[in-house]
Amino acid sequence: MTRWRSAISMLIALALGAASAWFIGRTAGPGGVFTTALGSAALTWAITRHRAPGPRRMMWTAVYSILALTLLWTTISIVSYARDSDGEPVSQVIGEWGRNHRLGTVVDQMEAIAYSNSPAKSPAKQLTLDPTLTSATGDTAAPTTTNAAIPAPAPIVPVLSPALPGEGQWAPIAKAGGYDAVWATSMRPLAEFGGVVASMAVIDQTYLRVGLFNGSEVPGGSWTRGKRIPTELYPALVAAFNGGFRFDHIKGGYVTEGRTVRALRSADATIAIGKDGKVVFGALGRDIAKDGPWVSLRQNLILIVDNSESQVRAGVTLGVWWGADYGRQVYVPRSALCQLADGRLAYAYVSEVDAEQLAQSLIHMGCTKAMQLDINGDWPALFTFDHPLDGSVLPHLLDDRMHTPLHRYLNGSKKEFFALFDSTLVPNPSVLDA
Repeated sequence: MTRWRSAISMLIALALGAASAWFIGRTAGPGGVFTTALGSAALTWAITRHRAPGPRRMMWTAVYSILALTLLWTTISIVSYARDSDGEPVSQVIGEWGRNHRLGTVVDQMEAIAYSNSPAKSPAKQLTLDPTLTSATGDTAAPTTTNAAIPAPAPIVPVLSPALPGEGQWAPIAKAGGYDAVWATSMRPLAEFGGVVASMAVIDQTYLRVGLFNGSEVPGGSWTRGKRIPTELYPALVAAFNGGFRFDHIKGGYVTEGRTVRALRSADATIAIGKDGKVVFGALGRDIAKDGPWVSLRQNLILIVDNSESQVRAGVTLGVWWGADYGRQVYVPRSALCQLADGRLAYAYVSEVDAEQLAQSLIHMGCTKAMQLDINGDWPALFTFDHPLDGSVLPHLLDDRMHTPLHRYLNGSKKEFFALFDSTLVPNPSVLDA
């Protein structure tokens, strides 16, 4: 019996040591494995040099040393990473750290399990527009020329009855050229899942100019339009919203400032910004010419809605992951960019839903074409900005369920984002020209 216990103990020790070695190898590379092995040998020698331990005790001492060094390295690495994370949730910081250290599959599996609870079927009792949003209209400076007024979007017919106050009714939340340019509403878009609430912002580009800003991690590197909005553009700043998935979750491309970070793919959903600062989006090669006069192109999966029909199942047959789910239904906050019947763009935030529920929500809110943007955690976010007399900017989130740090796009973002500016106030030249 004692021999069996000793053998089992040795096997457990070997398994723990192997798991630690694998973890260090994945997250720190060969150098980390060598350093850990050297440190473990030194610790084991220091602990046992005045003793005469048997093989089992010697092995467990070595394993404890490896585990301690692995924990120390992981803690230091995560804490160091968190210092630049600007108030992100701990779970999100650990998840992003894991993805940056070749543990993406492990993180995805854990998230697929954690986010498997479907939304409530009972109707929500309140909407979710940030209450500070509609009390401040995000006005930029007064125009110096007379421009034509822009009509508000048509109200959305509520799906559920009775409707909640303001459901489907548009409220102006930002101006450009002296006129309303962004409107917002909130509604319950799914009859079967009344607990799902969506918020949408319609964007009229008549007096807007859009720029793609590059995150410190996605795409990373040095850029003219870097991780934050420069202060010289503050007076013209109207709104900003998140970009797409990390590159390890998509096959599509990323081109900006004359550089190809990732090659573009035909038929993938693509946001394209022209030299005039206007955004168009759709399937590359069909809706968007590959050789157009584009300043920036950002792809993310395929269109999730096309011709007012869901493309989720079609995407699955093509190998598209609408968010790593490993065969499970994953219900998380999701964002999307869509086009309405009148041709205007809209940003949508729907929480917590799976990909098909997002598509149906977008269709019920009037989207004829849509592409999913980022999902999960505090990554999905749309801001509008007020302009106090002191020259600063005051951010407002679209939805009160968004917990994104308010100054993410002003202080610095890890991921790319799109910023919208009053075209009548953008200085010439500016970083938007790059």
